[in-house]
Amino acid sequence: MRNDEKIDIQLNEVSDENLSAEEIAQQHYNTALRYINIAEHMKQFEEQDKYYHRAIKYLRLARPYMEVRPLLRDLRKKKYTARAEGKIALYEEACQIRDRAKTPNDYYSAQTVFERIHRHELKHKIPERKVSPELYERLCQCTDSEQQAAACGEMAAKKAAEMKRHSLFVSICFIAVIIALLAFSRTTAFYQCAGAALSFIGDHDTSWHAYNVVYERTGDAGAYEKYQEQRYQAALAAEDSDDADTLNTAYADFYTLARDNYKDSAQHLIAMEKDNIRQTELGDIVMFANLEWRVLEKQDDQALLIKDKSISDIPFRTVNTADAKKEENDSSTWENSSARSWLNSTFLDENFCQTEIDALKETKVTAEHNPVYGTNAGHDTTDKVYLLSSSEASRYHDILHGTETCWWLRTPGAYEGSMSFVYPDKTVMNYGYDSTDDTFTIKPVMWVDITE
Repeated sequence: MRNDEKIDIQLNEVSDENLSAEEIAQQHYNTALRYINIAEHMKQFEEQDKYYHRAIKYLRLARPYMEVRPLLRDLRKKKYTARAEGKIALYEEACQIRDRAKTPNDYYSAQTVFERIHRHELKHKIPERKVSPELYERLCQCTDSEQQAAACGEMAAKKAAEMKRHSLFVSICFIAVIIALLAFSRTTAFYQCAGAALSFIGDHDTSWHAYNVVYERTGDAGAYEKYQEQRYQAALAAEDSDDADTLNTAYADFYTLARDNYKDSAQHLIAMEKDNIRQTELGDIVMFANLEWRVLEKQDDQALLIKDKSISDIPFRTVNTADAKKEENDSSTWENSSARSWLNSTFLDENFCQTEIDALKETKVTAEHNPVYGTNAGHDTTDKVYLLSSSEASRYHDILHGTETCWWLRTPGAYEGSMSFVYPDKTVMNYGYDSTDDTFTIKPVMWVDITE
């Protein structure tokens, strides 16, 4: 299916055969709730708007049996707010594409987005009284989408003409540069000499790049040893810099060398990581194992970190298809989950050096029963990496950030085989969902020793 192909979810119409007026109203009410749920899972504001509109239609049909006026009022507000916020976000995206445009296609891309906004404006106006004054004021700044689309079209044509005028000159220059580079790069001996010369004058960063070229071309072990040493020296020189980009380069160098257990690179790496964590506040982003983590809590000489970007394609519980029928009603617990096994083995092995693993605290992970439905959570475990519980996700609600997907918790859901999770808007869902679902993601957490 093409990316631009639209999906229209049509729920079954209510049949009034053998149903009372009260039952029909109830059916309409349920249909409206389903359309609300669909709308809240849509990414494009036009799709949200469409399904909110359908929900409103069925809520009106639910009268007088259901007292829906408060929900109807809130839904109208949510519909117009989602429409306004979506339009503003799309307008800002189009402006960013336009401002970063370097080619005619870039301008045409911006033009397409502006035209999409304008087409929607023609059919779906947003009355001032339907949104907050602040939101309407921002909305008024996005009313020139038609003019912006025309301007982008003109800029695209102008850019295309400019590129055409210079195409011959650029082509000649490009061919000349390519010929020069091909002739220059054919000689491996040149990179060998360049690496030695750069090392002699103290330009270790450029030197290790030269030796790396030699190693990639020849596979020479001696060139690889010189590459490692020059990269190590470059990292040492950059380690004490006050420049953020230079420190990031040193961190990347030490991380790569630590994976090869080169000299004391792992000790330098963990020292940089701990020092960075010590200087942060709650909610800040830090690097650990070359991954981005958010600081949830700090106490004494340790810090609780949660991976900032969730990990996909890792179901909480994996079911063997051959045993699917047998395992269909098995309970899910953190203790026996495939997510726990993967996090404390493959995830650590693929991303952490041994020094970083040693810095992780062995944490007693409490098996918390479902706080609403009382579902049994199994036994406590001891892990270096784990998932938040329902109560912990609620406790850190203000520090956590919104996501694009739902993500698992270690607390069981309302029924065996389900697990609680967190909505993209940070709402904790204790009712849960089937733990084998592969559309959910995970956000590992860990306690890190940050002593010097």
